[in-house]
Amino acid sequence: MTPRARRALQWAAVLVVLALAIALGHAPAFRWLGTALVVEDALKPADAIVVLAGGIPAREAAAAALYRQGLAPRVVVSNQLTPPRVNELIRMGIREHDFQDESRLVLERHGVPPAALVLVREPVKITETELRRVGLVAQEQAWHRVILVTSPHHSRRVKLVWAREAPASVEGLVALAPEDGLEVDGWWRKRGEAEAVLHEYLGLAALYLRISRYFR
Repeated sequence: MTPRARRALQWAAVLVVLALAIALGHAPAFRWLGTALVVEDALKPADAIVVLAGGIPAREAAAAALYRQGLAPRVVVSNQLTPPRVNELIRMGIREHDFQDESRLVLERHGVPPAALVLVREPVKITETELRRVGLVAQEQAWHRVILVTSPHHSRRVKLVWAREAPASVEGLVALAPEDGLEVDGWWRKRGEAEAVLHEYLGLAALYLRISRYFR
């Protein structure tokens, strides 16, 4: 995808959001756009709890809470690709750990013992690659069900990507990390939350257009 095509896709998503807001009324439309991104499954005992990369430490805390409830005997930690600039800070001693190490340490701090952690060593950059890799690990371990812990606004895309990328034999239940969410009322007034919502809609559009390699 060229930079020009990507910019065109971004502007198309902005225009869709604006059109919906005008058609449905400002606040109700934006509120609906936020809540439409959120899906959550009824949880059942599983073979593993998966902490999706990003959203540290909220996702780790939520996953650890599920582990302490006894919903699964292990927690999977995927390996978010560490950018070169962060690796440089680690080499300089300014930063001590990469993203996976930080996630592991937070989980241990929240009561998940090291023996219960499954570290996926292959670095992943986008959600599609991450869930494909987790699905392969689940298949190799003969797991039948996993719980996928992510942010509320990221949950619909996670559900869709898992259905497309994971083995059909492995059920994926989506659980939310509420502390890593956005405010349904007023997210459009905060730049960071507005960018997160736009990013998710761009990611969903990219999935349907088969260009999702550009969206984490």
